Amino acid sequence: MEAKLEKIENSEAYIAIEVDAEKFEEGLEKAYRKVVKQVGVPGFRKGRVPRPLLEAHYGKEILYQDALEVIVPEAYEEALEQLNINALAQPEFDIDEIEDGKPFKFQARVAVKPEFELGNLEGLEVSIPYLQVTDQDVDNRLEEMRSRYAEISEKTEEPAEIGDTLEIDFEGFIDGETFSGGQGSDYPLELGSNTFIPGFEDQLVGLKVGESKDVQVTFPEDYHAEDLAGKEAIFKVEIKKIETKKMRDLDDDFAQEVSSFDSLAELREDIKTNLDEMTEKRKQEFIKQEVLVQALGKCDIPAADSVVNVQLDRMLEQFGQRMAAQGLSLEQYFQFTGSNPEAFYTELRPEAERIVKTNFMLEKIVEEKGFTISDEEMNKQIENMAKDLGLELEKAKETLTNLRDELEQSMKVDKAIKYLADNAVITEKTEENTEDANEVETGE
Repeated sequence: MEAKLEKIENSEAYIAIEVDAEKFEEGLEKAYRKVVKQVGVPGFRKGRVPRPLLEAHYGKEILYQDALEVIVPEAYEEALEQLNINALAQPEFDIDEIEDGKPFKFQARVAVKPEFELGNLEGLEVSIPYLQVTDQDVDNRLEEMRSRYAEISEKTEEPAEIGDTLEIDFEGFIDGETFSGGQGSDYPLELGSNTFIPGFEDQLVGLKVGESKDVQVTFPEDYHAEDLAGKEAIFKVEIKKIETKKMRDLDDDFAQEVSSFDSLAELREDIKTNLDEMTEKRKQEFIKQEVLVQALGKCDIPAADSVVNVQLDRMLEQFGQRMAAQGLSLEQYFQFTGSNPEAFYTELRPEAERIVKTNFMLEKIVEEKGFTISDEEMNKQIENMAKDLGLELEKAKETLTNLRDELEQSMKVDKAIKYLADNAVITEKTEENTEDANEVETGE
């Protein structure tokens, strides 16, 4: 077998492959042994037809497809090894006309790492939001804790109020007809959480257990399901249960019960410290994302459609896993939203292309800067991962043995990102310009 790299263009390798006649004949013989069991010739049982008679009756072409299924993949893999090519996606083949007794030729087009030059990646100008933990942020966290440790009691006669959690049955109608996703039973809804369509929750305030109401709402114009956007609807709602929270006083007793601290002041200080740490991590994430955007803008990186498609497949798979964790299949999600995988791919293609090009850029930085990972760094990383995963160190080492190469590459990429950040000029916007970004996340 002979293979020749004809060219690399737009991050795709074009390979010409020639299989000698003897090798192709071996493929035809394998195909014959398979096909002869499936077809018959008058006067012969299946599996007993001599090959010359089979070819004479059906034509030699009957063997070609099965022969190609054997020969082409084997020759392609051999060509990649011979030319030292690392394929990044499934290839496309172009088969020449097959001539009896002559070498078999075909071409393969496959995505490979693109050839490109890194731009000047030092001195990137990066601007990040103003992030600062305030007393209000600490107060908000304490209120969350009060809510979490509140005493829950049922209301049997009293009306529902904002902050109460209702258990409801509901059924929605548009123009007198029900619609997909508009029904629910024993649904928990906290009034004031803004979980439902605007105006829905407010209309339940004042209702008591056992009471019903027709709630009139209008779906927002930008509602995710286009067939419902902007339409008026009526939901028939029945209140089955009302739970209310009795909040605890914020004092030293509360701090002692919900934490390891003796005073509310100590608890506040601990919350402040944790929020500061979270804020610093957010700053670093902003820096990371911005330097990658700025650096990518300095590089002209081609990306083959086949590689982008692989990334899109990965993104769809990850999205499906997140939906499954919420008890929803991809098919159900697309049905509820009136979407489909094709629309998903179209919407996320620019993001997938950005991810692919960013990965190429970071790999190039690792290669050119010669970043390496020492045994000490690797051991430290495994220790940290063991701690995060709650595993014993030896167990973590055993688990990560087969992933060591991937882990090492990931650590090298982290060094590449750190290189970009360390050599960037970073400025922080003023508080007035970044009010939204300064909303500290307080989730556990």
